[in-house]
Amino acid sequence: MTRPVVFTPATLAKRWECSEQHVRNLINKGELPSFRLGGKLLRIRGEDVEAFECQNGASQDCGGNSRSHSTATEDATAIHSTPMIRAKLNALRQPSMRS
Repeated sequence: MTRPVVFTPATLAKRWECSEQHVRNLINKGELPSFRLGGKLLRIRGEDVEAFECQNGASQDCGGNSRSHSTATEDATAIHSTPMIRAKLNALRQPSMRS
């Protein structure tokens, strides 16, 4: 039996190359599901991280993922790259300019 993958805000921030506070802000806004371990320790399930990455176009490992934004000549590894994740997270940080 394998153990489920679980992240702390710090380990997820390291994976996404962002601040731990940004991860906590996503959790507080309800954009990233989390749970409390022992009533105090904040944890994020690996499948929730993958779902968030798929939803924001940062992962190539999404079942049924539409790649309408890519071209046939685009290298698949470019979609999974850290700069893509960083760009998506930065876009989430920006306040919407739409009214």
